[in-house]
Amino acid sequence: MILPDMSLLASLNPKQYTAVTAPPGPILVRAGAGSGKTRVLTLRIAYLIAECGVSPSHILALTFTNKAAREMRQRLRNLPGVSIRGLTAGTFHSVCAALLREHITGRIGRYTSDFTIYAEDEQAQLAALALDAARERPPVLLEPTELLRHISRAKSRLLTPRLAARFARDDLERFVAGCYQRYQRSLEHANALDFDDLILLTHRLLAEHPDVLDTCQARWRHVLIDEYQDTDPAQYALVELLTRPSPANGHVRSLFAVGDGMQAIYGFRNADHTIIARFERDFPEARVIELATNYRSRQPILDAAYAVIRHSRAVQPMALRATKPEPPRGAGHVPPLQIVDAKDARDEAERVTRSIVDLLRRGRRPRDIAILYRSRHMSRTFESALRHVRIPYALRGATGFFERAVVRDTLAYLRVVNNPADNLSFNRIANVPPRGLGAGALATLSAFAAQRGLSLSETLAHPEVLAALSPKAAESARQLAALFVRWRRLVDGGMPPDHVLADVLERIGYQAWLEQRLEPEELADARAHVQELANAAAEHTALNAFLQEVALLTSADDDDDERDRVQLSTIHAAKGLEWPIVFVAGLEEGTLPHEHSLVTPDGVEEERRLCYVALTRAGEQLYLSWAASRVRGKPTKPSRFLNEIEAYGRERAGRNVAS
Repeated sequence: MILPDMSLLASLNPKQYTAVTAPPGPILVRAGAGSGKTRVLTLRIAYLIAECGVSPSHILALTFTNKAAREMRQRLRNLPGVSIRGLTAGTFHSVCAALLREHITGRIGRYTSDFTIYAEDEQAQLAALALDAARERPPVLLEPTELLRHISRAKSRLLTPRLAARFARDDLERFVAGCYQRYQRSLEHANALDFDDLILLTHRLLAEHPDVLDTCQARWRHVLIDEYQDTDPAQYALVELLTRPSPANGHVRSLFAVGDGMQAIYGFRNADHTIIARFERDFPEARVIELATNYRSRQPILDAAYAVIRHSRAVQPMALRATKPEPPRGAGHVPPLQIVDAKDARDEAERVTRSIVDLLRRGRRPRDIAILYRSRHMSRTFESALRHVRIPYALRGATGFFERAVVRDTLAYLRVVNNPADNLSFNRIANVPPRGLGAGALATLSAFAAQRGLSLSETLAHPEVLAALSPKAAESARQLAALFVRWRRLVDGGMPPDHVLADVLERIGYQAWLEQRLEPEELADARAHVQELANAAAEHTALNAFLQEVALLTSADDDDDERDRVQLSTIHAAKGLEWPIVFVAGLEEGTLPHEHSLVTPDGVEEERRLCYVALTRAGEQLYLSWAASRVRGKPTKPSRFLNEIEAYGRERAGRNVAS
């Protein structure tokens, strides 16, 4: 054994050991909640390097959040004697973005390596423009966000606008295909990509350019994927290309996929839970290893989760076995599983809060406790109740750092410096701070840019445009054009991103403008955000790399709260997390499962998996609450999931008595 510390493998249970040391090939590890999948994935990489002699540069590890990728790299760095220099570990989107930066120029449309990655609000602006430009009326009322969902679904199925039009089945899909074409044309004109493009265009790059595919296959001979159940069809097709047998990878399909179909809850993001279910069909030579030993939760909590998931028709249920011992019964004993019956939403919040007060009196800390719910709006009653008794709390999924106005203003300047074709970012900062380039001046710039096929920033110093503007606006346009030339030269000269950022803020007088607009407390907060952005920029040597990292941050990466507070979160945002004590609220028909899911069997199935995820977040104590009335006195029924838990409890009690 080359691994320097034998205890690394000796500490694994038999199934984990089998997974870590299996010969290279297609391997699916069905890792139940709390079964140590991150440890297995990390040690698998270490085993390939230390025992199998695989160069780290030949390993690609894909995750779904930057946080997971960071944790994986940190665990590997902490292993004594294992070097990971050259290892590629990141999210699907970050790895694809890097590939596109390297190869997209001259290979896909008019894109260049300086492309911008648009955020959701910027995508919505383009979607709104695509809707406005439609000549025909939509068959149904379509909001920009709904159009984006249709487009995202098409991209996740690798459908280009032309293919979407070809396969359209009705008037709505034909209308959407036309909007999709206009939306995509706007993106390309701005040298911009949305998140789905990162996967779609990378697949296109590899499929249409064998030289690039050969390079990638020769480099990444071993592919490992975390949370395999969350892959969508486009991501799956990308993995299939990378792991396809070829001379470049020695005809070995070395794919190590770790996932849990019972935790597939992202259908609304186009994830396809059937991908993990058909692994053995797609890879006939595959080996499947189940990790059913749970190191997180007490057995009654796992029994409750199994009571829900065992009724699934879409995934293969797996009963988990707990290693955590039950506490001794006696004075002060608190059952691991409790059900809270409430009259209404307010009563539910008050009962949950009273339970939390009691837990804190018993010595628990606020950070040990989480309240999970199906929909964001449900946080209001819990926030009110916690505030009333002055219990500190934190909301996961609230406005993130990179969504703050001052941060977005500053980033918009840097994005135009990096990509002059980024018209949306230019529109945001053309008159921020005010410089005389208001709506009228921007309309003139836009008309000229559209007529000449230029970006807005390229029109700033054009003589015809300057002649059409007022003297004040013309002078402001000249000055702004000169600034962009200056900043681009700084970037091309190798100036670090934080220094470029400082120059931008100084030249535009941003600090003075904030001082005029904001109250002292708001000003201090804005300054802190700008300084934190500068700190983030200082971690990079290239502006392009900094902007890419910012663009690829997800809500899961921007939500960490290490302060001593009760955590309030939607169930979706809580996936991958754990707490000693968890309250799952709103276990009523129409809430969990959600009323929108009740119209299709697939919808109910995903809600079942969502409930399973919620229950398995708890380690020591789990409280399940429901309200007899939640909206304007309308009566509700307990969730079918709650009924299944209670029925399974009676069933087990009967078996125990009989034995």
